[in-house]
Amino acid sequence: MYKRQGLSFMCLAVIALLLIDPALGTSFGFLLSVLATLGIIVLGRHIMDWVPRSVPRWAAAGIAVPLSAQLLCGPVIVVLQPQFSTYSLLANMLVAPLVAPVTILGTAAVPLVALVPWLATALIGTAGIFSAGVAAIARFTAGLPGAAPPWPEGPFGLLTMVLFSVLTAVAVWTAAHPAGAMRLVLAAHHRTACLLDRLLDGKSPRAGPPGRTARGLVQPARRGRLRVNNPNPGRNRQWPLHSPNDPGRRPPIRPRGGM
Repeated sequence: MYKRQGLSFMCLAVIALLLIDPALGTSFGFLLSVLATLGIIVLGRHIMDWVPRSVPRWAAAGIAVPLSAQLLCGPVIVVLQPQFSTYSLLANMLVAPLVAPVTILGTAAVPLVALVPWLATALIGTAGIFSAGVAAIARFTAGLPGAAPPWPEGPFGLLTMVLFSVLTAVAVWTAAHPAGAMRLVLAAHHRTACLLDRLLDGKSPRAGPPGRTARGLVQPARRGRLRVNNPNPGRNRQWPLHSPNDPGRRPPIRPRGGM
């Protein structure tokens, strides 16, 4: 219910902003904002539910909100700048407590600029302090080793980042639900085995009436049994060369002194 309401309000806000300023349709900043909001609305609650109940809800939200936004914004970010931000999720988790004061105080200062300028100035100054904290965390994480390894450019980089985002979501779900992941693996293994069994049944050579197999050929596969070869080819041919030790070919022994 709440997800559908949030999605409806987001679509209404996007349509209104595009009607007011159509140039926003070509702005990557506007696109990233929309994708981040969409990720939080669509994926945020699900990722929070994946986190075990032993983890506090505020900690689960601190993980789910930046991760859900990062999953949808990642493909667009690599198009703008072909590099992978290794510590982007960590940075977003660290600045999460600072974003709310900046947003709330900055929004409250807008209508007060004309009515109470000194109060608006105080609010903007306070919001600026939190903004400086966000910038400091961004500079710190950007200076860590391996913070920006290169990433493929163009459509290939976009598709690989989409695949990486999907694999990341799957890995998070697997880590949160090991028993469910094991059940899915076993079910996939069972279906694969059944499919291979059917394919082998269709390709097994058959001859004669049903229930009998051709001699000398591979017996058709049966469920739960291994296929074996018939060692008896059905022929009892004599060896073409006679053995010197063959008792049937020995010369007769003549008695001594006899003819």
